[in-house]
Amino acid sequence: CYILVKKGRTYKFAPKAVEGFLLGYDSNTKAYRVFNKSSGLVEVSSDVVFDETNGSLREQVVNLDDVDEEDVPTAAMCTMAIGNVRPQEHLEQDQPSSTTMVHPPTQDDEQAPQVEAHDQGGAQDVQVEEEEAPQAPPTQVRATIQRNHPVNQILGDISKGVTTRSRLVNFCEHYSFVSSIEPFRVEEVLLDPDWVLAMQEELNNFKRNEVWTLVPRPKQNVVGTKWVFRNKQDEHGVVTRNKARLVAKGYAQVAGLDFEETFAPVARLKSIRIWLAYAAHHSFRLYQMDVKSAFLNGPIKEEVYVEQPPGFEDERFPDHVCKLSKALYGLKQAPRAWYECLRDFLIANAFKVGKADPTLFTKTCDGDLFVCQIYVDDIIFGSTNQNSCEEFSRVMTQKFEMSMMGELSYFLGFQVRQLKDGTFISQTKYTQDLIKRFGMKDAKPAKTPMGTDGHTDLNKGGKSVDQKAYRSTIGSLLYLCASRPDIMLSVCMCARFQSDPRECHLVAVKRILRYLVATPCFGIWYPKGSTFDLIGYSDSDYARCKVDRKSTSRTCQFLGRSLVSWNSKKQTSVALSTAEAEYVAVGQCCAQLLWMRQTLRDFGYNLSEVPLLCDNESAIRIAENPVEHSRTKHIDIRHHFLRDHQQKGDIEVFHVSSENHLADIFTKPLDEQTFCKLHSELNVLDSRNLD
Repeated sequence: CYILVKKGRTYKFAPKAVEGFLLGYDSNTKAYRVFNKSSGLVEVSSDVVFDETNGSLREQVVNLDDVDEEDVPTAAMCTMAIGNVRPQEHLEQDQPSSTTMVHPPTQDDEQAPQVEAHDQGGAQDVQVEEEEAPQAPPTQVRATIQRNHPVNQILGDISKGVTTRSRLVNFCEHYSFVSSIEPFRVEEVLLDPDWVLAMQEELNNFKRNEVWTLVPRPKQNVVGTKWVFRNKQDEHGVVTRNKARLVAKGYAQVAGLDFEETFAPVARLKSIRIWLAYAAHHSFRLYQMDVKSAFLNGPIKEEVYVEQPPGFEDERFPDHVCKLSKALYGLKQAPRAWYECLRDFLIANAFKVGKADPTLFTKTCDGDLFVCQIYVDDIIFGSTNQNSCEEFSRVMTQKFEMSMMGELSYFLGFQVRQLKDGTFISQTKYTQDLIKRFGMKDAKPAKTPMGTDGHTDLNKGGKSVDQKAYRSTIGSLLYLCASRPDIMLSVCMCARFQSDPRECHLVAVKRILRYLVATPCFGIWYPKGSTFDLIGYSDSDYARCKVDRKSTSRTCQFLGRSLVSWNSKKQTSVALSTAEAEYVAVGQCCAQLLWMRQTLRDFGYNLSEVPLLCDNESAIRIAENPVEHSRTKHIDIRHHFLRDHQQKGDIEVFHVSSENHLADIFTKPLDEQTFCKLHSELNVLDSRNLD
């Protein structure tokens, strides 16, 4: 079949339709479910034209001069693929065939025999049969094979390889039970068997975990419930399964009655990067697992009642409600209940909770260290001993039901590649989706995220822009900074104007998106074989903000050659000198280094005299000498804790030249040559160069 392309064509001669094949009929709309061969995705469309004659043996045309009469169908199908067979247009009787020349009959032709045969005795019989049988129009098979096909005319991704029939059968078999539409109403879902199956699977988890019991309606508060439907996608954006989740309307809970404590620790992205750098340094693999319906495993202490699931009410007791014995998604105390359940289980199996990070659990056995990091229901783990990983998987599988286990490859939007020489993390898929969502796919690429004169101000006389769209773009870019330190400065500068964005601010944001168009595959490289020493860089830009003249602190921290933490934050007070601005920035970097130093103790590293590099001699002298004078007496007392830790030997401040200062990329806009040099020093590389 042929599917109409509804999007705008990129060039004049772009095809209006693409080829595909029918998978079935959509259960929610009057449309077809078809497979798009060019994009490799399943679509639901009503603008489909079917070629019912494609591949039909009756309408295939055979050249009788090249093929024997008894081998016509076999020879035609053996020499051609299914996609090469096309129906030939109807030929009029008086139109000559492309392979047989037809001339007007002459007198000599009328006297000549009409059929020549090797057997003279059967010539008359053959002639009589031909006169009686109706003459069929001459036909032939057209098979055009071009070996060197132009690359720009090939549909789809060449790197995906050839789709064979066996792979296609498995693909269709999977997508026959997966819906590509995310419904919003329960009434629509109950008409789709794929989503009904997902809802029944969710309710089976409730029964398996003994989440609730059906009781008469009490006189106290009853929390409502609703269904949430989402399509789970892989790193390529392909729908892998339909997920139906029954959640509680937590906004209806009453504090002190339905819940008390709600805080639950969540792993910081900096902790995850430290864990990745540690694994790359010690050359062992990391694995991941996903606990299925994790919140349903956490028992709750409060007495909470919820309504029955919409669409699945008990016919015998329609007015009854469900009394919860375990947490339900949407409840305010659900994350805390799940964390306490998992923490108690790991502690019972001889694990230790991290002192600086409560989501980090370690276990030492025969000199081998096993570490696991928890982010709600996602767990990444690894060990210097492979047997420890297998034992941990076995123990977790016995206690909880797992929905995914394997090597770490896609975690919290990060694409992780564990290679022989190191580990590479990126957000390539997220970057491509972001560029497409904001309509910058065909924009002109930029070599840097910000021009050298990229400092902006309020510009109250400028033209206002859509605040909602501007904030949405900034929020998306801030999450991308988790693996792209090269855009941290420009994104943070644009984020200052979210309350009243102007056209000049939007131009600066589009410059960042144009830079992402040129570098969609950039990420951080954690090499193997390097040292594992902790080191920090600190810098500041004195009174660079044109709005309030406050300085901005820029810091970054390394473990050997692995960049694991970076920060860009405006200072809370106006500095009166560059020494003061640098001193405050050094204090913020010291605080981060102390936290990382404490975290590394859980990995078995006891560090002292951690080097902190600064390019301002005056700030170093203030940290070394507790002398009060006119330049330091007004500095807030909380910034002087740097002196205490330097005297204790925890931190040691050194001077570094501005040319070798790696934090400059977080401080001020740079020219293209300096910018490329610094982001290479930070090990921000293109993933395409690793292959």
